[in-house]
Amino acid sequence: MFRGWASPLAVVILAVAWLATPASAQFFKTQPPPQQQQQVDNRPFLMRLFGLGRPEPVEPPAGGARIIKVPPAGSPGGQRKTAAAPAVVVKPQNPKQDDARVVLVIGDRLATDLGRGLDIAFADRPDVRIETKTIDDAGLASTEDIDWKAFLEKRLLDKPRPAAVVALIGRADGQPIELPDRVVEFPSADWETIYKARLNELMRVSREHAVPFQWVGLVPVASPQATNDITYIDGVIRDEASEKGATYIDVWEPFSQSGAFVASGPDLDGQVRQLRLKDGVGFTRSGARKLAFYVQQSLGSVLDIAAPTANLMQQVSGGGLVMLLNDPGAAGEDKLITAADLTPPKPGTPFHRLVVEGLPLDPVPGRYDSTALR
Repeated sequence: MFRGWASPLAVVILAVAWLATPASAQFFKTQPPPQQQQQVDNRPFLMRLFGLGRPEPVEPPAGGARIIKVPPAGSPGGQRKTAAAPAVVVKPQNPKQDDARVVLVIGDRLATDLGRGLDIAFADRPDVRIETKTIDDAGLASTEDIDWKAFLEKRLLDKPRPAAVVALIGRADGQPIELPDRVVEFPSADWETIYKARLNELMRVSREHAVPFQWVGLVPVASPQATNDITYIDGVIRDEASEKGATYIDVWEPFSQSGAFVASGPDLDGQVRQLRLKDGVGFTRSGARKLAFYVQQSLGSVLDIAAPTANLMQQVSGGGLVMLLNDPGAAGEDKLITAADLTPPKPGTPFHRLVVEGLPLDPVPGRYDSTALR
């Protein structure tokens, strides 16, 4: 009964299905995503059209999902190899010993750079430690920022006591000195007298504690007027230090050209480098290390004698008494001299007679010199 019109009906249904299909699917066979492959309806078209039967399950491809292995960068077929960063070599720092001798650096901004340079100079010396106490514009003309005499008196009583004091002071002292009753103008004879007295106070405190004191000379700066003031102050410090027997370290020439400020110059290796900062005052790392070099040479005699001498005395075999070299007239002692034993000779003592008066000592019975003089 339906045989006559079934074929035309099938043709019409096929045509409608063809028109309802997207254009891209009419000409290209698309493959559904992997997650949809298990839901593909594999029934004939008429069965799917009239909802007859059930679709047969589609098994996933054997072996699971396909993994594409990407070659690493730098390998053949991979991306361009990136150069590895060079290894950073860190120089190990020598830890300082608990009983390391302390070098105390005091002063203004230039002293800060000096302390930084000394840290580098003594980086390989675990027996030497640098301690700095600096304030940028602190000097001796004013005590508003700090009283250096009071600070030094307190610090030399604390432990560990410094083996040496290094002072770099004066860059900002080209100013009037204010006293309770008057103001002393700079420069003047009265100003110089007061300034020298304050210099002597620092050296006196150091002598009383038997700690070597070293003055580091000033250096020119970019400002010509400030350099003129610094030149005058440096001359006052140099003359007073020489008169009182203190060590004065002259560093003007290494950081100047014909006596004037120069920003660049040879470093410790002889290479011309920037030694001063752009502000015309401070030191670069190379400049600070060069500045510290001259101080390091002066500190050598202070830091390198005490320990080797003590070690040598401990290795001496045999008995016997130790004679105190700071008091030739004293009897034998059983202990070594220390820095605390060094005090100025008192009038009437044999040491005062020998050193101050310049007179010979009376021979001591039983000692070698008593027989040698007969």
